[in-house]
Amino acid sequence: MAESLPRFPLATKVTALRGVGPVYAEALEAAGIQTLKDLLWALPHRYVDRGSLQKIGELDFRPDPGDREIVTVLGTIQDLRQSTTRVQRMSLTEALITDGTGTLRLVWFNQPYVGKLFRAGDRVLVFGPLASGRHGLEMRGPAFELMGRGGDEDNLWVRRYLPLYRKLGPVMGRARQRMVQEALARAADPEEWLPAELARGVPGTLAALRLLHQPPDDSDPAELDAHATPAHQRLASEELFAFALGVTLRRAGRMARRGQAVPTTPELRERLKDYLPFRLTAAQRQAFREIVADLTSGRVMHRLLQGDVGSGKTLVAFLAMAMVAETGCQAALLVPTEVLARQHAATIQRLLKESAGGMVLLLGPMKTAEKRQALARIASGEASYIIGTHALFQEAVSFSRLQLVVVDEQHRFGVRQREALKQKGLDPHWLVMSATPIPRSLALALFGDLEQSVLDELPPGRQPITTRLLDPADAERAWELVRRELEAGHQAFVVSPAIDPQDEGKVPLRDIQAMEALLRALFPDFELAVVHGRLKADAMAERMEAFVAGRARILLATTVIEVGVDVANATVMVVDHAERFGLSQLHQLRGRVGRGEARSHFLMLSASDTERLRVLVETQDGFRIAQKDLELRGPGEFFGTRQAGLPQFQAADLVRDRQLLNLCREAADRAVQRGLSEPQTVWLKQEQARLKLAEIS
Repeated sequence: MAESLPRFPLATKVTALRGVGPVYAEALEAAGIQTLKDLLWALPHRYVDRGSLQKIGELDFRPDPGDREIVTVLGTIQDLRQSTTRVQRMSLTEALITDGTGTLRLVWFNQPYVGKLFRAGDRVLVFGPLASGRHGLEMRGPAFELMGRGGDEDNLWVRRYLPLYRKLGPVMGRARQRMVQEALARAADPEEWLPAELARGVPGTLAALRLLHQPPDDSDPAELDAHATPAHQRLASEELFAFALGVTLRRAGRMARRGQAVPTTPELRERLKDYLPFRLTAAQRQAFREIVADLTSGRVMHRLLQGDVGSGKTLVAFLAMAMVAETGCQAALLVPTEVLARQHAATIQRLLKESAGGMVLLLGPMKTAEKRQALARIASGEASYIIGTHALFQEAVSFSRLQLVVVDEQHRFGVRQREALKQKGLDPHWLVMSATPIPRSLALALFGDLEQSVLDELPPGRQPITTRLLDPADAERAWELVRRELEAGHQAFVVSPAIDPQDEGKVPLRDIQAMEALLRALFPDFELAVVHGRLKADAMAERMEAFVAGRARILLATTVIEVGVDVANATVMVVDHAERFGLSQLHQLRGRVGRGEARSHFLMLSASDTERLRVLVETQDGFRIAQKDLELRGPGEFFGTRQAGLPQFQAADLVRDRQLLNLCREAADRAVQRGLSEPQTVWLKQEQARLKLAEIS
């Protein structure tokens, strides 16, 4: 690209590049790429070492499947054929490529679209293990990159490492290569905007992008693959610093807002003590002191309360609600499921005793007359304690004097849903609870503008839970233990991963219906209740009540019982196909037993992934388990949802870069205190658009 061409700011639309017309622009926008900055931050998904390319004539077939290496070949398509197999009627695409030293047959089954991508004379880079076919060596279902026509000049091949990009609709990897190279040649280097402590020792923005899209010959391939180069650190620092700046600015804005100060008196404190069923732990007392300080400060409280399974979060949250209710205002508890809402309502009703008339439960599928009565009690202020699901967001809900919102399982609610209460003209205090212990690094990212209180001890009397991992072939041992517990007068949980056999993909599973038949055959003398997410609300409530009351002795369920089910008499849980669950999810399930005085048992049936599951056998520390789960699955899957409020970073990784995140948070605090520079303001605005940081709560 000639140097005389005008330079583009990184905020320039990709349509300024040659060859990016409406079709390409639409496909790129669907992938989140609208500007040169978006394009350049979408890094290569892998690199090919030119020195690792092999000549077709030198390829060696290894018959041992365990010894087959992935080979990389660059060749030109000589012949292309598409047909259908006679026996199984599968589509067959075959291509013959040559590099001048020999020919290699490429085969794809049931991928007819592949044939439409190729033409004779195209250069193609293919990766895959070799096989021995009727016509000699072949690759079956290889990965590939189209490299253009045979006569094309490709200055990338002057370099040792070739960056490869994923296909985006009609935009092939090769086309993206060309766009990226033009963007690098035309982009103007932005002003330095990182603080000196983060910019020290790493290249500038454009230099880092060049190093990653045009790796020099002396690059370390292991560092490239691991995103561990100084160039990666530069881009990760920019993403994390922008994220930290956004969080810090939001927190500063919140701290400046005036809130409703909740008055407190010695008489109020004595009334709150009367609600307590037992003495609080030191951790609970400290957390409640922090909450009281927020509520009485005159600022809007935004606090995260987290702790391990059984650490007593609900009791601390109830005390905060009672503090507000006892002073004539309203407190709402927002939960993601009806099962959890009913369980919280039952718990709060027990704590309130004769004052339980001040509580109302609001659920989506309530009968019209029942819902009308609940809405009237909320609007008049007669109801001081409001427990509800998403129904609390409905336009028909009008509060009298809402002063506190407690959000359980916060990550399951979208940001716009949580903001719906503010749209009603309210600015209440917020207490966010997390039933999943969250490692501090992720908590800083998810809830960075919230103060944090952690319950790091269990109330006295909680029994350790015996945890075992069994092969399905030894399942009889699990059922024998269940029988002993049932005959001793206790109750049992059995958890199934799927409602139907096809729910979890192509791997055959014992679904909840098959498990129900097995349990009825094994335990005909004990009443069985079955619950899952497809039940109507009335049926779900009726069956759960039967188990809570002790009429049903076995509860067979999917993960609808993961949180909120508190049955002290339940002493054993069996989880079928335990490999289908995350570690934190299994730890939450384990927390449904061990709530009484009797010894409890947690049994996992799994024929695979046993090394991962052994973490649960070795420890009952939810924070250690969550850290391991986070490392194995990443932040998005850690919560079982991609809508957890996490930005989709391109270069940064919240697990790998947790120390860098802490540095960026400290730098952001200092930057906000001294005032942002103009380049920081401009860059932050671009990053908020690129990473959707404005949507993070």
